Amino acid sequence: MARIEFTGLSKVDKIILGSFYWSIRIVPLLFIIYEAAFGPSFKQSMTEKYLSESVKGVVDTQYNDQRNHNARTIILKDSSVFYVGKSWEPKIEAGDSLYKKKGTLLLEVYKKDGRKMVLDYRPLIPK
Repeated sequence: MARIEFTGLSKVDKIILGSFYWSIRIVPLLFIIYEAAFGPSFKQSMTEKYLSESVKGVVDTQYNDQRNHNARTIILKDSSVFYVGKSWEPKIEAGDSLYKKKGTLLLEVYKKDGRKMVLDYRPLIPK
């Protein structure tokens, strides 16, 4: 690692610049440690994400979004966007109606032929 020399500066200026240099390196590390120790777990984050979602609409189109890690993306007729996991891809088709109430972990899929399917988010949440 290269050593930084502050030539031609007063002792106070060197202390200020050195403190700035090291704080840029240490603060992000402290933030990561704090989040790991006191932040929500991945399981909590995923559960909160799924509980906060609400969906209501008819599936217009589906595609794999390469810019978003090839996630299966569903566009509803009202232009809203909904992402589904790989295990749900074959279960949802264009023309199906989707309904999920905020605060629940169940997605109701009303098929074009009148059948109703309920997809549960709980298996998608890591243990």
